[in-house]
Amino acid sequence: MSWSTAHRWLSLLSRPLRRLVFAYALLLTLFALLRLLRLDGIPLLDLANTFAPYLFMPLVVTFPLPILVARATSEPSERARKRLSSPRKFSPSADSSHSQRWTVLLQLALIAIGLYWFAMPALYTPVAPPKGDTFTAVTFNVQGSNHELGRAMDWLLEQAPDIIVLQETAEGYDSRLAPLYEAYAHEDHIEGSVRIFSRYVILQREVISIEDEPGRLALRLLLDQDGRELAVYAVHLTLPLRPQENQAADEDIGPEALLRYDEARRNAQIRRLLTLLTEESAATIVAGDFNMSDTSLIYGELAGQLGDAWRGAGAGAGRTWPLAEAIGLPRIIRPLLRIDYIWHSESLRPTFAAVGAPIGSDHLPLAAEFEWTDG
Repeated sequence: MSWSTAHRWLSLLSRPLRRLVFAYALLLTLFALLRLLRLDGIPLLDLANTFAPYLFMPLVVTFPLPILVARATSEPSERARKRLSSPRKFSPSADSSHSQRWTVLLQLALIAIGLYWFAMPALYTPVAPPKGDTFTAVTFNVQGSNHELGRAMDWLLEQAPDIIVLQETAEGYDSRLAPLYEAYAHEDHIEGSVRIFSRYVILQREVISIEDEPGRLALRLLLDQDGRELAVYAVHLTLPLRPQENQAADEDIGPEALLRYDEARRNAQIRRLLTLLTEESAATIVAGDFNMSDTSLIYGELAGQLGDAWRGAGAGAGRTWPLAEAIGLPRIIRPLLRIDYIWHSESLRPTFAAVGAPIGSDHLPLAAEFEWTDG
């Protein structure tokens, strides 16, 4: 293709490209304003908040592309001199140049907002090493259909955490978890749901209802850590989807599930849990699969009452779901969202947090170390 032909095609594409970029920048600005207003309960907007960082990523392309096209299609200097020496007339190109400058400035502002909202929280900040007593915890959604559970048990035993919180431990899992029963003296669970293994004595067990109907449950264990009481909550919140007729919300999940996105039930569970935690007097960790992105608005309510171990001691995005190879996608695709958490009360300080290796589930495990700060 000759340069003249390429130049002609670029000239034809220049105007629609600028309009497309301007429309994208306006829509992204509208989203940013709605996010600042913290509007929730609108499924499409809630979905946008869940995947918010990905809405800002096209700026990497849309910001420089119109500039490059404009430079490639600019008129030769000799022709420009002749045009400027002639009597001035209204020029559509001048008007488009003005709008292009506004588009560039708008995108620069959006890039700054995106970096502040989503990149800065993922930056690593040095964490002081522990000086007092510590313990370690791991949370892991094993996935009920995990065919590599033996490898998962090996990984968990290799990490040797003091507390393990598992989700989706289907009925009949006891025999498949035999290595953990051999290594940990104390265990309790809700059949077919969550399970806690502990090196510490269980002082109290309580099954908590975090919704009235249909009745989502969480498990609370009060542990004795060398004279200190630690409350461990194991949770697995529902998917933010409206159920299809004659199906549960988490059945037959595919791309069409985005059309059923609805956070109402999951958010109600989180708020009930937070209300119950206000009555907790012991040091606390809350671990599990929250089915909630850390860019969802409801995340702020959790972070306002509890500490996020990953934000406190992790580095990077910490995304844990979905693991591509576990759902039949190429391994090169990385997890999209961080939905697995270990939250903690003020009397605990996270000194380390890390996402674990792929071990057969569509989730990655999350490990954290905590230091007691109560003296």
